[in-house]
Amino acid sequence: MPIDAWFPLAIYYEDLPDALLHREGLIKAVLALEEQGYAARNFPEMAWTGDLHGVEQIHADPRFAWVVEQVEIHTRCYLQELGLDLNQIELYIQRGWPVVSRHQQEVGDHCHNTANISAVYYVAVPASGTDEAGCLTFFDDARLNEVSPGLGSENTDIVSSWNYLNQDQALYLPTEGRLILFPAKQRHGVTINHTDELRISLSFDIVLTAAPGQAAGSYEFLTPPPSQWRRFKS
Repeated sequence: MPIDAWFPLAIYYEDLPDALLHREGLIKAVLALEEQGYAARNFPEMAWTGDLHGVEQIHADPRFAWVVEQVEIHTRCYLQELGLDLNQIELYIQRGWPVVSRHQQEVGDHCHNTANISAVYYVAVPASGTDEAGCLTFFDDARLNEVSPGLGSENTDIVSSWNYLNQDQALYLPTEGRLILFPAKQRHGVTINHTDELRISLSFDIVLTAAPGQAAGSYEFLTPPPSQWRRFKS
């Protein structure tokens, strides 16, 4: 009695071979940016995220040029695996920011509704490859196999065993030098860093637009390219 599982969430990841060569320079750059704009705008148990502290343009900072190049290369690979014709779209890095997580800090669950693809690159990870440093967690809000809403709730014990057909989240261990790409609309978060060391990562939001001259229905589903926009006169 086979069971087919359809509609998978596609998470792309790649361990970048030159990561170690860039590690120290990236750590230095991130901590310098944190020092410049540290005025906390969130709770102490939350990681320091650059996007909340005026540091969200690292893609324009030459110190991060190598990572930006890798994001661009692997975003194209990801989209090709998803079956998209890259000749019909344009790609833009909309935002880029560092994240620094200290002891007992986490990143609450959220999604990036103004982007299409999100990327995370792990610069430095304590006890790399273990959950002690905090896992990137993806949450399944669709719950296609939850035959009656709430059966998997923590308030019941009706689900006797968790498996690939009923799981409500997927965890990715933090790994130094790893780049992860996923749909920006997917709700995600990062669990607590239980170590005494820093976990440093870089996040990017990427936007797809239709390429110029590719209207043929594209503008119903993709934003027209910014080069065709008109800004209101002041």
